[in-house]
Amino acid sequence: MGFVQGLSKAKKFVDGVLGADKYQHYLEHHRRQHPGEEPMNEREFWKNYTDWQERNPQGRCC
Repeated sequence: MGFVQGLSKAKKFVDGVLGADKYQHYLEHHRRQHPGEEPMNEREFWKNYTDWQERNPQGRCC
């Protein structure tokens, strides 16, 4: 594995740990479950997500 590939894998891992990939997962889910509907933009997604977290501190999303 080359340096660039290793760096790419490390970035994906860190993004997953930090939750930075949540929007990408949302887009993938939205494409599968709601075809033809416009997804939230990234700013709307994070606003919605943080609002949900505040209302459900012990909860977990689908």
